[in-house]
Amino acid sequence: MNQRIAIPTNEGKLWQHFGKAPQVTIVDVENRKIVDQKVLQAPEHEHGAMPRFLAEQGCTDVLCGGLGKGAVNLLNQLGIRIHAGAPELPVEQVLAMFLNGTIVYGDPSCHHHCEGHHHE
Repeated sequence: MNQRIAIPTNEGKLWQHFGKAPQVTIVDVENRKIVDQKVLQAPEHEHGAMPRFLAEQGCTDVLCGGLGKGAVNLLNQLGIRIHAGAPELPVEQVLAMFLNGTIVYGDPSCHHHCEGHHHE
């Protein structure tokens, strides 16, 4: 199975707020092995920007911390699988845990650092 996994990041670590991440690490995986990885500047934080950006990049999956209902709905509409509630760890570590099935997910809802903000 081939996947293009998007991970919202900052300075090499998974960033907990999906729509506000400064970068996105995009990882191409073939048969559970990493074949390519790149870091892109994330789109400016506005309603729906991150899900549309990931769709434009051809992402099949998103591995993230917290995200709002709007982002979940739009990612689902775009056919991007969501793996939310991932821990804030270095990209290599969280990706290895994801690929070998040992990742432990926490709370995927977006209620930290977001109160009063319009969600994705």
